Amino acid sequence: MPWIPHVMILDDDPRVLESLVPGFVQELGRALSQSREVAGALRRGAAKDDARGPVRIKVTAHGFESNRLEAYRYRAPFEAHLHLVRERGGTFDLARKLLNQQAFAAVVSDQRFSDDAGGRRAGQYFVAEASRVHPEIQGLLYSAYPRPEDFPSDRFIRKGAGGSNGADDLAEQVVRAMERHLADHACRAFAQEFGDRGLVYQSDAFGEVVAQLFDLARLVGSGDAAPAARSRRPLPCLLIDGESGTGKRGLAELFHAASDRRSAPLVVASCSELTNETLLRSILFGHKRGAFTDAREERPGLVSAAGKGVLLLDDVHRLPASCSAILHSFLEDGEYGKLGEEEVRRRAECAVVLTVETGPWRERRQSGELPVAFLARVERLLVMVPPLRARPDDIEAQARWLTRTLSAELGAQVELSDEAVGRLRIFPFSESNSRELRNVIERAVYRHYREADQLEWGHLEPFVSPADRAATAPVPSAPPSSPGQAASRATPAQNDWQRRLRALAAKILAKGADLEPGQAEAATDLLFDETFPAAWEPIQASRHGREGSPPLPLPLWEDLWRCFAVSWLGGPSPAEKELGIPANTLRQWINDRESR
Repeated sequence: MPWIPHVMILDDDPRVLESLVPGFVQELGRALSQSREVAGALRRGAAKDDARGPVRIKVTAHGFESNRLEAYRYRAPFEAHLHLVRERGGTFDLARKLLNQQAFAAVVSDQRFSDDAGGRRAGQYFVAEASRVHPEIQGLLYSAYPRPEDFPSDRFIRKGAGGSNGADDLAEQVVRAMERHLADHACRAFAQEFGDRGLVYQSDAFGEVVAQLFDLARLVGSGDAAPAARSRRPLPCLLIDGESGTGKRGLAELFHAASDRRSAPLVVASCSELTNETLLRSILFGHKRGAFTDAREERPGLVSAAGKGVLLLDDVHRLPASCSAILHSFLEDGEYGKLGEEEVRRRAECAVVLTVETGPWRERRQSGELPVAFLARVERLLVMVPPLRARPDDIEAQARWLTRTLSAELGAQVELSDEAVGRLRIFPFSESNSRELRNVIERAVYRHYREADQLEWGHLEPFVSPADRAATAPVPSAPPSSPGQAASRATPAQNDWQRRLRALAAKILAKGADLEPGQAEAATDLLFDETFPAAWEPIQASRHGREGSPPLPLPLWEDLWRCFAVSWLGGPSPAEKELGIPANTLRQWINDRESR
């Protein structure tokens, strides 16, 4: 369950793709479970009950619709993902897009497409291209025509061979391809790290993050370049941006495992401890004896300790602004000197991974306190981790896995009820995402494992934070302050998203306007029920350039409105008070837009 490999099968005939469901899917699930290498990677760290039976496979259709596929139901949680792709004309645009979105282990293509893209050998050309762009992907040809002489025989499957239109032979060859995929050192280390870290996911959104991280590790994670060839070149640097508790440090460890630097150490420095320039230089670069008070011995520093490995700078958003110039210079030319040894410059050989928390990092960027050049340097290679609330499938998978794992440690077998899972799936987890979910599950299991085999919502609710509980609780309509306000202030029935967003708005208002929670909720009700609805139609009308034309995109409209507001108020300085944005930030925003 931790590592989810993706497999793609391409054809221009949807009937051929449909014929693979369910016979081939079932055969592939059985064959994968019988492969020691593949099953061991797919089920590494899983409970004994989850490590039995055929591998569970999710099937997705691309480029065509199929009633047979809609009727197919995979058993959650799935452990492998099969993509059936119909390509018209042999252009392979859809397949190329998918290869850049998920981590594929194997690609199986029909040999012949139309004459628009190579005719009889279009499939072979695409398989070769996929393996060239993504070396870890294993390419197979699946055709009713004879094998091309220049294509390996062990990677060619003849349609109609074996039973069920060649399903048995095709399944066996896909398993062999996945075994070759895992024989790659980076792929094997990546899969092992997933299982050992207990990383659990089911969503495509997190799968995209995993694929992007793997590609970047292969791209910039090599530590074999000669120092002379890399003299005064920027250090490989990756920024991982996500909310608290989204697993940024675990992703940094995955990056280290997938890169060629895995044999060298991963060294971690917490930027919350680097409170001034002296500490930054001493901890990262080392110091000479007597360089400062209490420097009684020489120390090498974390950069030297990392060698050709990876240096992880955790929580860079906590780094003082005065330290950004030192870090920028180090990342830009890869050179550093020990504190107290200014005349000697050393060359760093490590790669650098930075992690930031989305909210505080965004505030620091918007405040203008960080130089634009520094931001451009650290955000050059960026991985954005979506919050848990945007991945309800991952909430369910993590909650069930945690419940089963924690109860097994206590010698019990406890499961979550469907009602409890359903309520958890709509929670915002605004405080610390997966960490907050783990706390809720852990407390409920420890409290009730002796008395219940199944945790209901009533067992979990006392351990949920008050803010999250309020965000998902039904909103009672408040009594009107006067009879005339009864019709305008009555709150209609709201769905889950409407309740969540209203609670989020109250939280933002309480923090930004320094209001008590009750005052913020009342003000939010007034805005959402009276002020904003009245402004909705004029704002929507202002987004239309001329009658019959599509409306301006909202981000573009917001930029235009800011330009107008600053112009209308006479410039950044007079606009500072009205807009609540520092004049320097407004000037920087204008300069940035002018330079694009």
